[in-house]
Amino acid sequence: MALADIVTSDSRTAAVFDRIGLDYCCHGQQSLRDAATDRGVPLSELVEQLASLGPRPDGTWTAAATEDLAALANYIVDRHHRYVRETIPAISGWLEKLAARHGTRHPELAGIQLAFGELAGELLNHMSKEEHLLFPYIAALAAAARSGGFLPPSPFGTILNPIRVMEEDHREAGDHMTRIRLWSQGYAPPADACRTYRLCYEALAQFEADLHEHVHLENHVLFPRAVALEGALG
Repeated sequence: MALADIVTSDSRTAAVFDRIGLDYCCHGQQSLRDAATDRGVPLSELVEQLASLGPRPDGTWTAAATEDLAALANYIVDRHHRYVRETIPAISGWLEKLAARHGTRHPELAGIQLAFGELAGELLNHMSKEEHLLFPYIAALAAAARSGGFLPPSPFGTILNPIRVMEEDHREAGDHMTRIRLWSQGYAPPADACRTYRLCYEALAQFEADLHEHVHLENHVLFPRAVALEGALG
């Protein structure tokens, strides 16, 4: 199975992939076997960790079970967009202080601060475009499907046009996070790290995990279903 399909069927598996460092969002079409090989993790060990999760409990939210595209878009805004907007100021402030106080001993902090600043600006612009253009159109598609109506008017032609832009934004965001993970040694604070240092690295790790889930829901669930719905209505 592809990594994206595994996470779509059971969201709990995302934590396993994040812990090992497997990218199930921007590289979600990669098979479990190939991803394990690239990461240097024995496939049997990875399968064992997934199996240890046990059966998915009844009531566990899964992207696969979400058929209402408008509801899924609202979930992404309420859960992930809100998290990004609430978290960026804290991480940015911590990185500014850390670079000023510890930058001489840890020059990688300057690179992390720059990469996160670029990521933050791009994400805020990206989310605004989704909330004001793409998601309202997806909601209109869903409403037309429910009422048996016709294809709603679009400000951008086919929905494939903005989706291509959004997916490119996602790839760039993933590249920023990859650099931050590399420079921070996998978010492992150095031996002389103060409490703020440790809090900042913990927050960066959580930010990456949330971004992976966020991008996965859009790239592998919301966008493909919206494209299919537009085609059906058209």
